[in-house]
Amino acid sequence: MKKEIVRVNSPGLMQAFSRVPSLVYPEGEIPPSAACMDKFSPLNPVLEHLIFANFVALKDNRPVGRITASVDKLDPRREEGFWGCFECEENPETAEVLLDAAAYWLKKKGCSVMIGPASLNTNEQVGLLIRGFEYPPLQDMPYNPPYYQGLVEASGLDRAHDLECFNWELPMEIPGEMKELKPIRGLRIRPVNYMALMRDAGILMKFHNSAMSGLWGHIPLTYNDARGFMESLARRVPPQLFLICEVEGKLAGLLLSIPHRNRNGLFVRHAVGGVMPEFRKRGIHLHILKESFRRCHRLGLTRGEGSQVAESNSAVKKSVINPIFGGETIKAYRVYKKSLY
Repeated sequence: MKKEIVRVNSPGLMQAFSRVPSLVYPEGEIPPSAACMDKFSPLNPVLEHLIFANFVALKDNRPVGRITASVDKLDPRREEGFWGCFECEENPETAEVLLDAAAYWLKKKGCSVMIGPASLNTNEQVGLLIRGFEYPPLQDMPYNPPYYQGLVEASGLDRAHDLECFNWELPMEIPGEMKELKPIRGLRIRPVNYMALMRDAGILMKFHNSAMSGLWGHIPLTYNDARGFMESLARRVPPQLFLICEVEGKLAGLLLSIPHRNRNGLFVRHAVGGVMPEFRKRGIHLHILKESFRRCHRLGLTRGEGSQVAESNSAVKKSVINPIFGGETIKAYRVYKKSLY
């Protein structure tokens, strides 16, 4: 049977690209992460600083795989290009030619290393699920069949970094280290105000670009990126789960928790959190977590996870994951790399 890789450059090929997940997953079980078509909308602010190319694998004119190659102009690691939106039949040859197509395009754009999966950059869905397949897929989180790991590694890609998710259960009572916290003068923890989107999008951008700048894979957010992200959250995250911490009017920290309803009931993902560099080592993270736990209790959110924590992020593991969450890893995602020279 004839197989070819073509770049998506027509509505018909884009339709073929969009149909690939229905060939990979059982009917009715396509994970939210596979629905990536909105990423290519002209309304996506990320495209203001990112270029991409979509490729689809066809076998006898039937789509059997897809991949996206992308370059983010804001990536401080100028040598990097990304591959993502990867879906593929269980066929090593198909996976290899897709990854080769992405690598060739990235090399032509001046990249010397290919990182992924990242759809479309490391600020969005990143990593290949390699552990935790028994847990239901979550919106905004990657999900894939177990055989993808074998396909990617057989294509010559090497491990670059792992990201972990940790079990979280709301304690019956506030843990000892959080029960009697020393007051911090001028500390205020408030919910995000979606009606003041311009202001709070600027706060989110400032937090990401400062508090998270030292983390693996960091790429700066633009104001439009932050605003677009917050607009998407406004439809599904209640303000009381998006907490902003200020000390005497200055941004000190932030915690975003995203609720989900899956086959196991209500579930919350503690997705983004941290403390601004100038406010660290003052126990502010404990104040934020205590307030978050109170609000989760009011909403009936007693189970969840902390995700995705880079394996190299020893600070958050030491201060939050191990002492407060219990340190139980339930999922792992792997990011791969490939030299293009």
